[in-house]
Amino acid sequence: MKASDSARGDDELTRLRRLFLFDAVCEAGGIGQAAARAGRTQPAVSLAIAKLETSFGGRLFERGFGGSDLTNEGEILRRRVRRMLDQIERAIAELVGEPRAASTAKLCRHLTDAQVRCHIAIAGAGSAAEAALRLGISQPAVHRAARQIEQTVGVALYRRRVHSVAANPAGIEFARALSLALHEIAQAREDVAFARGQRTGKVVIGVLPMLAQRLVARAIERLRRRFPDARVTVEEGSHHVLMRELRIGAIDMIVGSLREPRLTGDVRETELFADPYVVAVRKGHRLARRNTVAARDLGAFDWVVPQRSVPRRAVIDALLARLPAVPPLVVETSSLTMMMAMLVESDCVTVLPRSQIDEGYPGSELVALGFDTPTASRVVGYTLRTDWLGTAVQQAFVEALRAEGTANG
Repeated sequence: MKASDSARGDDELTRLRRLFLFDAVCEAGGIGQAAARAGRTQPAVSLAIAKLETSFGGRLFERGFGGSDLTNEGEILRRRVRRMLDQIERAIAELVGEPRAASTAKLCRHLTDAQVRCHIAIAGAGSAAEAALRLGISQPAVHRAARQIEQTVGVALYRRRVHSVAANPAGIEFARALSLALHEIAQAREDVAFARGQRTGKVVIGVLPMLAQRLVARAIERLRRRFPDARVTVEEGSHHVLMRELRIGAIDMIVGSLREPRLTGDVRETELFADPYVVAVRKGHRLARRNTVAARDLGAFDWVVPQRSVPRRAVIDALLARLPAVPPLVVETSSLTMMMAMLVESDCVTVLPRSQIDEGYPGSELVALGFDTPTASRVVGYTLRTDWLGTAVQQAFVEALRAEGTANG
């Protein structure tokens, strides 16, 4: 995390105390009633609501003699705040090992901005020292916030050594839940802007390396025709890295090959189209001139393969097991660019998705051989968090992606 105007703006927008009091006013129906329930003075609650309205740039309540009624923008924020609170309360209940109750709601409302910000930073940076550098504050301030959040929830969140403090597994999971909860307020900003007629929403897409990039590019173009000012960020990475980003709310979705078996739980996968595997070589390869290729022919050439953590490696291993003798595996790489270079610059063989040959590298020097691959299915789709509530622009991108998937199917 870096200190910047944007970061400070986000921090200002997500002041927990103001959001807690906003929810209290919603529940109580008025500022006076909320102040009494929260044990705060009415002027203090009024000031908190005024600052929150300033952050959002509009009125959240219509005040009257009978209380405070939510405006349309207030209703939008309330939905997101309730989701934020539900996620934090659920995380605390799981942390302390008790069912959700009034006690977990009370603990939730004792968390402070400093505690949450520092805990997320410690979990993300790997240590309190590194978190202090990222936040631009002193190490004693980070350590103090760490002690306070442990005291608040009553559960150990850190591993303490002589010269270091790092989040333990419970602390890392709690930080993930807090990050995801705070993401709801960033989404609220987008929702409110859309309600005001602004069409500048943001979509962050995680793309797996073996996906034909033109699929995503066409979906983005569909989105831009509806929302020309939409901002799209595309991040490419491994499944492990992108899943971690998805689960903390850093990206909105993952597009690429779906897992076998399908993932369940806190994420859901949706199929777009089948993208079968083919055996690939460069144009001009001796095997490329044949209409059909036998298994024994593949054993006469070197192979370039992905690492074992990649699902495609299991497909290749199953294919090679059918050969009379296993050919040399001369290069093992997680880099798609390196793999393509090896295919083009040598007589190496590998297995790729059909889309990589048909349109992933149009005009490239790669061809698919006339060889039946083993019964290994590959399905392209997208992955969302199970409880994800996308903004209008994000939902529009999902629609565009599905339309492109139908066209490919």
